[in-house]
Amino acid sequence: MASPNTARSNPLAKPVPGSPHPTSSPQPDDSQQPHLLALKVMRLSRPSLGTQVTAYVDPQASPMSAALTSSNEKKDQEKRHMQNEHSKIDIRNFGLGEALVLPSAFGNIYLGETFSTYLCVNNESKEITHEVKMKAELQTSSQRFNLADTNDEPLAIMEPGQSNEFTISHEIKELGVHILVCSIQYTTVEGRSRSFRKFYKFQVANPLAVKTKVNNMIDGKVFLEAQVQNVSANTMMLERMKFEPAEHFLHEDLNFFKAEDNKENALQSTFGSQYLNQHDVRQYLYLLTPKNAEDDRIARTTNTLGKLDIVWRTTMGEMGRLQTSQLTRKVPILDDLQVQAFNVPSTQISEDGQLVKGIRAEEPFSIGIRISNHSAQNMKVVLSAVKAKMGSVLLSGVSTRQLGDLSPEQTIETNVEFFPLSPGLQKIGGLKLVDLITGYIKEVDHLCDVFVEYDD
Repeated sequence: MASPNTARSNPLAKPVPGSPHPTSSPQPDDSQQPHLLALKVMRLSRPSLGTQVTAYVDPQASPMSAALTSSNEKKDQEKRHMQNEHSKIDIRNFGLGEALVLPSAFGNIYLGETFSTYLCVNNESKEITHEVKMKAELQTSSQRFNLADTNDEPLAIMEPGQSNEFTISHEIKELGVHILVCSIQYTTVEGRSRSFRKFYKFQVANPLAVKTKVNNMIDGKVFLEAQVQNVSANTMMLERMKFEPAEHFLHEDLNFFKAEDNKENALQSTFGSQYLNQHDVRQYLYLLTPKNAEDDRIARTTNTLGKLDIVWRTTMGEMGRLQTSQLTRKVPILDDLQVQAFNVPSTQISEDGQLVKGIRAEEPFSIGIRISNHSAQNMKVVLSAVKAKMGSVLLSGVSTRQLGDLSPEQTIETNVEFFPLSPGLQKIGGLKLVDLITGYIKEVDHLCDVFVEYDD
């Protein structure tokens, strides 16, 4: 049996609500007489700390007339003691006792946990049995697992009152109904072979609910937000939350930071505490980037992003592990030509409030434009301006320029000068790209936003 300091068994045969009672299904050649052997099956689970009603003692009362105070007077006692800096609160008990409470019901089984069971075959008759065989299987909606089998090495003799014990464990990796099937076969002293089977049914629930939100960036990067909620009945301590990206991505975990006062430069969790109470929700953020230029197109068009590998422990230290299926997204539409701005001027203000660096009204400035060919054919690209679609920022200089040949999956960069007319937050757009070979046209209505300062 399980050691008392780690686990205690509670009857698995006690039916879960909605589950049928264990039944025996005799073989066709069995008689209707009671079996010589009995099978007891119990689930092994850890105990919990016991709670008790606390009786508080007023430390200011004399030992002979110490008055028991109710829980409503507890706050008044604590307040009196907190007023004296040198005194300590003398509360003898804090609600949790030193005793362990053994589970009285089957309890909950969650995906990723380990299901442990104690089986005991006992000879309750006054006769000797021979060739005792036991087999235990766990059946799900799609699979059957062999947990224990002594058919190849049966117990030769089982005396009256003798027991044969087994402890089996299995990591739960599937949701839904599970059935533990136990089969016993033995031979009587008359040489007659007898057998019986028992079935124990239980439900496996999901401990975590995972939802995702995806933001696809124009440069191929992906911000993946994973929302994890504890939907179990227990408090969890998250031991590991690891993201495993798909093969075409590199990833950066954005859920840690370096504290300024940390001399060791160790990363600290954004959430602080590792505990996840019941119904608590956490949102984890990851940045995915294509591995290299060869994987860029595949990374932009794939719908699989990666998996989450989660390891947790319950309040009594039991471990659970869950790996999600592939987190997916809606595949973004990839244009043949992609346009991206870079080296956009930013605003910097000095300590005396003067503009050190930035964009001033009616002063030209330059922005880099990166153009990528995501088609399967060569292009000859021409960049031009559509002044009717430009706002307060106009293209400066020649309105049409040849950018040259652009091979498939290649990128070309150019600098374009603009002229701001009005201060404030302004949109840059009104550009048009034309492929002279195929006639493909891409209009860029919104390239980026810039902040234009007032001209003193």
